[in-house]
Amino acid sequence: MTKNPRLIQEKALKLGLEAYMLDASDIPVENRTRLKCVYGCRGYGRRLSCPPHVMPVDEFRQILKEYSTAILLIEEFDTSDAKDIIKAWSSIRKGSFHKMFELEYHAFREGFSFAQLLRPGACNECDICGEKCSKPDRRRFPPEAVGINLEKALNTAGTKLEFCDTDRVKCIGILLLD
Repeated sequence: MTKNPRLIQEKALKLGLEAYMLDASDIPVENRTRLKCVYGCRGYGRRLSCPPHVMPVDEFRQILKEYSTAILLIEEFDTSDAKDIIKAWSSIRKGSFHKMFELEYHAFREGFSFAQLLRPGACNECDICGEKCSKPDRRRFPPEAVGINLEKALNTAGTKLEFCDTDRVKCIGILLLD
């Protein structure tokens, strides 16, 4: 079977996702990004998909070197009518994750045996995390948790990340392929 990342990109588009091909080596990993998880995220330590429960940034840097291709996945939503943007974000990212998760599985079936998704936002498959993940087959961590600077990654792809725009919300994931 010939592995073709462009076919995965086409499938992403069919799922309603924007999909930008990148060299995995172009994914910017910075220690300061994780700092925002530790000091800035009110969910820090509450989800098993987020710090301090995920691998250190340096370990992820080493793993990333083993991948050749990344597909930056974006699903944008109009949230101008949302009364509570935090509740809207929770619902939106869950649905977006399910599409991206389907894409990861599709990539695996197409021969990318090490396909790995980094999900939009913290996992919210369950209401709360126990001591052990009850859905380990779906457990994926967000790019920021391992130090990926999404603003720079989007710039590399030729698009932008707008902060504090509550009228338009982007769910961003990254599918690593090799």
